[in-house]
Amino acid sequence: MTDLGHELRMVQNPALGAVILWRFARAYSEASSSHSPAPLCLAALVLPMVWHEDTARNLASTQKKSGLRAFADKFTDTKESNLDALVTIHERVIRWRSKTLASLRMAHGCGLLRLELKGGILAFDKDWQPAKHSPAVRSQANLAEKLGGWFASLSLLEIATILHVRF
Repeated sequence: MTDLGHELRMVQNPALGAVILWRFARAYSEASSSHSPAPLCLAALVLPMVWHEDTARNLASTQKKSGLRAFADKFTDTKESNLDALVTIHERVIRWRSKTLASLRMAHGCGLLRLELKGGILAFDKDWQPAKHSPAVRSQANLAEKLGGWFASLSLLEIATILHVRF
């Protein structure tokens, strides 16, 4: 394995992905008016957005109250438009499918997530102690929580339209 491959595996690993997906699912459920589980198809968007530099940077710089539309607008409203990073989310979802599935398996196996029969993921109520985690893990978990809150307030059609993805 190359040095770069090893570094990617250290950063983008199933254990970290499991924590990120767990924080996403928990935030989605808390923000949902009926505390419903997050649709499984939305979980496929999380890692390709949180682990991609351009989308993560725009996620971090968008206020939670601004919402998903404001996040997407940042890709076209800047002097150096970066629309490619937004419209390639769908391609990253497909390319990173195995990473997402490995992270979902890890989260399920560790008791962080439960897969619902109707196609949702529900986060178990585990204690999250941010101080015990590195700043990088906390930052990624915060981005996932932001996505969970934003996604809970929108329909799948709205999310697909804003992010240029297909479910």
